[in-house]
Amino acid sequence: MTEWLRKRSGWIVLVALAAIYYPLFGKGVRGLTFYVQAGQCILSDQPLIACAPGYSYSPALAALVIPIGVAPAALQELIWYVICVGSLVITVRLAEAIAGRLYPGAALGRNLLALRAITLGFCAKHILDVLNYEAYDAPALAMIMLGIWALTSGREPRSGFWLGAATAVRATPLIFLPYLMVRRRYLAAAVFLVALFAVALLPDLVGALRGGHTEYLRDWVLSVASPALLPGHAENLPFWNSWTGPYLDNQSLRGLVNRFAQGPVQGLSPTLILLAVDAAFALLPAALVLFSSRDNKRAAIDGAVLLIATLALAPMTSRYHFVFVLPAVALIAAAILNDPRMRVGGSLVLAASFLLLTGTSNDLVGRRVTEFAYLYGFMVWGAAALLLALALMTWMFPPPGLLAAGKQPP
Repeated sequence: MTEWLRKRSGWIVLVALAAIYYPLFGKGVRGLTFYVQAGQCILSDQPLIACAPGYSYSPALAALVIPIGVAPAALQELIWYVICVGSLVITVRLAEAIAGRLYPGAALGRNLLALRAITLGFCAKHILDVLNYEAYDAPALAMIMLGIWALTSGREPRSGFWLGAATAVRATPLIFLPYLMVRRRYLAAAVFLVALFAVALLPDLVGALRGGHTEYLRDWVLSVASPALLPGHAENLPFWNSWTGPYLDNQSLRGLVNRFAQGPVQGLSPTLILLAVDAAFALLPAALVLFSSRDNKRAAIDGAVLLIATLALAPMTSRYHFVFVLPAVALIAAAILNDPRMRVGGSLVLAASFLLLTGTSNDLVGRRVTEFAYLYGFMVWGAAALLLALALMTWMFPPPGLLAAGKQPP
């Protein structure tokens, strides 16, 4: 009995903590309410724009939560909580496993405990934000991590499926499609497109089966996705105020520009300024992806880079979206623990990033410091700082897992 408890002690602690935290689930905003409402709109054959004008997420997400919406009200929150917590567990475990491939031994014994402690300690605020807002980012990130894991294993069809499905749900993982093409993972790219359209068209399929509305994807592309690509453009929908205005909670580069360039600056329009800022930022992620080895294991670093890029370049990045830094943190933590060459540089980057992402925006530092940090986009800079450590891993101190394969980056 003692041996049985010892082997399962981690899961027992996890279940106990999850049960204790459950009463606090959704204390920020009950995100599930928005998703379920949109799903009910699909079931009632109503366009989302008219039925749920505040819903900016993909129609596919609304279709996927329909089974939760038809469950008894008392069970809906519990089901979504189990999905979110389970997704976070999957994400952490995959991040640890991927880190172990690049740094052999990083996910074993005491090294694993240290790796997990650093990763969870660094990302605790972001994990709690996801749970506080019942955000769908937890299952979306788990899907992306399944895709990255499959890619590091050379399983292209499986990788394409998960990344394509995640894109249908969240849109920003679309950045992985050109990456797959550049890496000549053509099979993965083809499956990506099939999965993307198969999942994205689920609401239209539901409408077709019921003989009702069948243009959910088209409506979303025209009213949400396409305008979001045009900086400064706003539709007459509630969420556009937070996407195009000086909204403190928008911690993307667009949010930062919106706060400081609400009109022309030195003859430059806000749109031109944003395009220049986005282009300048994109140089480092692009360089990290383009000028590196093509080893399958390298996809772990590339995936972490692309996830950070989505945070900076998205039209709207809220606090709970920053759980997407978790894979990068796990890789850097593994490097610090297992590669002496990365110890100093990685530690400095991780400390600076933690200060910007968490240390300057919390209850302890007070409302004034937090608002100052949000005003100047400290969170997006904290995420971007992680790219520096990933650059060290790419160009100066390649992980032993890559060197062992005889494929050192140029």
